[in-house]
Amino acid sequence: MRPLPAVGVILLMVVSMAAPVAGGVLPAQTADGSDQLPQITAVDNTTNHLAIPASDVRSTTYNRSSIDVGVAVAAGSSDLRSDYATTTFERQFFQQDSEAARDRLVDEALTDIESQRTSLERRNQAAIQQYASGTITATEFLRQLALIDVESRQLASRLDGIRAAAGTAPDYSLSPAQRFRLENNRGVLKTHRGPISQRISDETAGTVEPNAVYVEASSEGYMLSTVADGQYTRETYLGQDREQTAVDQFAQTDDSLGAVNTRAEALYPWLYSKQYPSVQTYGRSAIYQIQADHSNGQLTAYLDGGTTNVFYETQTLELTTVDRSEVATGLNQSVRVRVQQSFESGPLLITVTDNSTGSTTDATVRINGKRLGTTGTDGALWTVEPRGEYTVVATTQDGERVQVPVSGSA
Repeated sequence: MRPLPAVGVILLMVVSMAAPVAGGVLPAQTADGSDQLPQITAVDNTTNHLAIPASDVRSTTYNRSSIDVGVAVAAGSSDLRSDYATTTFERQFFQQDSEAARDRLVDEALTDIESQRTSLERRNQAAIQQYASGTITATEFLRQLALIDVESRQLASRLDGIRAAAGTAPDYSLSPAQRFRLENNRGVLKTHRGPISQRISDETAGTVEPNAVYVEASSEGYMLSTVADGQYTRETYLGQDREQTAVDQFAQTDDSLGAVNTRAEALYPWLYSKQYPSVQTYGRSAIYQIQADHSNGQLTAYLDGGTTNVFYETQTLELTTVDRSEVATGLNQSVRVRVQQSFESGPLLITVTDNSTGSTTDATVRINGKRLGTTGTDGALWTVEPRGEYTVVATTQDGERVQVPVSGSA
């Protein structure tokens, strides 16, 4: 049995407020050393967030998924293949009576997973480029992300199966190289799945109610945001801030996790003023994850060691914690519509009341022509604010229609 090598263990550190931080704030640079500023947007009284630079945005829209038999069948078929691969590996693995034979099976399984992971990365990049260029619709783009999310989770489950089998087999352990390969794959796969992509998969399968999603895309990235169940959720990926072949700048310091914390603190100062997040790295992938459950919600961000920038981020915020201000009001003789915003592409509250009595009114709400939902009996609808100027239109059940132009968040 191989001794368990320290270098093969996942590094997981929860740093206290008094923890020493080494290495200083690393500059954001590309592999060739040129400056590359991180695309982090400051937000008052809560966590900052990753955003597509305004000059890079190619498409913005709202989209609502619906039951899609094709996507559901594809996801189910992928599930079956993944389950079969996992079951076959486990059966063959435990049938072997030598370490060398088990090593071969592990290497073959990792090679297959790496091949499929590379395919997922290419599909993700192609879907982003196709949507940004107008080749595919927002609906098709979100379907692609949903399938990538499903397959990423399945590949991660296969990795867990390999680790579990190796951990329970008598007189056997993974080699350092195998452990690095497993963790490298696990880290990359984490950045190709998210809460909104998963929800879209569930919506296409009909297991949850469809919800409006605000979508932005550049030629190398996307941002999805939505409001559901009292929470604002945001998922952002910027491919230009991931340099897989670049030198890991964090690893060049005396304390790589301390350097990650220093960098992350500069990007998320509000969070670090409240608590230190957990920091985790995955093998030699140069992917560093910071994660925190904070007073307003949850943040998970992935920094790339080559650029030292955040390239993938998911966030949730409780709506009750979001600062907002009234920015526009529209009314006629019967109906008053109030629009309260928080931050660009952040939570937006639209309320509709009877202009004479002040009682709440149920109305259908559209922004820039897209139907987003109804205000219901409480007269309120939470949604996501789009970039730039937009127009809110509320139509009551009696046919009363109020139009409210909004200049957008500063």
